Amino acid sequence: MAGAAIALATSMAAMSAGATELVTNGSFETGDFTGWAQFGDTDHTGVAAGCFDFGCPTDGSDLAYFGPVNGVGGISQTLATGAGLYDISFDLSNNGGAFFSADFGGANLLLNPPGEGVTHYSFTNVAASGPTTLSFSTLDVPAYYTLDNISVTAGVPEPASWALMIGGFFGLGATLRTARRRTAAAAA
Repeated sequence: MAGAAIALATSMAAMSAGATELVTNGSFETGDFTGWAQFGDTDHTGVAAGCFDFGCPTDGSDLAYFGPVNGVGGISQTLATGAGLYDISFDLSNNGGAFFSADFGGANLLLNPPGEGVTHYSFTNVAASGPTTLSFSTLDVPAYYTLDNISVTAGVPEPASWALMIGGFFGLGATLRTARRRTAAAAA
């Protein structure tokens, strides 16, 4: 029983230890779009050190800005995911842009947020299987969007998963206890 309790504590500690970041260059600290694929209209799009338009970096010293005017443009990154829940977050500023969309695995997370200062957005979404594409699309006539601090991590297991895991450890403990009793009875 003590062994099962130790195994349970170790598993819970490992699961709650910092989740692995799946996004490469989510704060654009390389000074460019390393890790990201640009698509569509890429005019007036780039990475800036410090504040740009009215958006300022929220993580590190750089941020991405998007101002395509001749058609929708943006960035995407394909992430190594498996089936399960994922926590997606990013910081966005909108200076009156015409169109913005954030998508994870084809599911829309955010569409055309109101014009405002820097806002932190956070979502939990399901990936059916891997890999999964995270994309940000914009059209900005005549303004800019800025984007920073993009993060995707595996979500915390649902309560049913915790219950199943805990039940499994109790079952393992009972099996070990029974085996020890049988061994002790056979030796007597």
